[in-house]
Amino acid sequence: MLGTASPTRAWLLVEEPGPWGAGGVPESRLGPEVTESLRRTASALSARLLLVRRPGQAREDDGVRTLFRVTCTRGRERVLVRTCAAADVAAAAADDDGWTERPGNLLLVCTHGRKDWCCALRGRPVAQALAALAPDDVWECSHLGGDRFAASVLTLPTGWTYGRVDATDAVDLVAATAAGRVLPALARGRCSEAMVAQAADVHARLALGVDDVAALRPVAARRDGEDEALWHVDLADAPASAAPGGVLRVTVRRTAGSEAALLTCGAAQEQHPPAWDLVALVARQLPAG
Repeated sequence: MLGTASPTRAWLLVEEPGPWGAGGVPESRLGPEVTESLRRTASALSARLLLVRRPGQAREDDGVRTLFRVTCTRGRERVLVRTCAAADVAAAAADDDGWTERPGNLLLVCTHGRKDWCCALRGRPVAQALAALAPDDVWECSHLGGDRFAASVLTLPTGWTYGRVDATDAVDLVAATAAGRVLPALARGRCSEAMVAQAADVHARLALGVDDVAALRPVAARRDGEDEALWHVDLADAPASAAPGGVLRVTVRRTAGSEAALLTCGAAQEQHPPAWDLVALVARQLPAG
């Protein structure tokens, strides 16, 4: 799963209780004109658009919608929120006024069954288990990507994305997110980083037992001069015992993947999805000055 979080540094989340239809940004009761307006707003914000809804059984529609603007860039993470009438969603999303900062975290679980049925089958029990622990923070969401890793969970505003989450992981996931920690064994990567940096980050966390969400900040990534499949990624803010006064250099190799798999639950043929293998993990001193 390492290095598979869809790279984006911002999100526009729009509540639509459902049902959701097909498509990466699904058809819904919003209609094509409102959906296209939301797409344009998201593009102007350099954000990715998701539809969200509360977990569980369909609730009575009160005509009020919740919207979020989320920034995942390191050091500038924040969640802005506002509400509006259902008929005013497009205008409210585009309006820069009327937003307030929301403390804490959001936990989004992909349950977009019309995109891939396994996301609904595996995602809904996870969403319900999380909501039982943190009801104000948990939302079902439309397509996150990486359907084969269902259930997928996105934690905001850090952008950490998890895969193959089970309902039994709910307690650990809620506790870790609230405490500013990562669960490396379930991590796909941090969406604000490039995929190679995501992979290097998670490999280092698994090897060193690092779970602090603020640790292991990518500062450089480059291809090897002789082998283009090799990448060298430098990570700062590492534990002092691992890289005293310097950085961790993580070398990873991009491969075709050793095991064939169905890339979606509805796929008819197995393929070899790309993977990032750990080659080396070395502490390096920073140059003086």
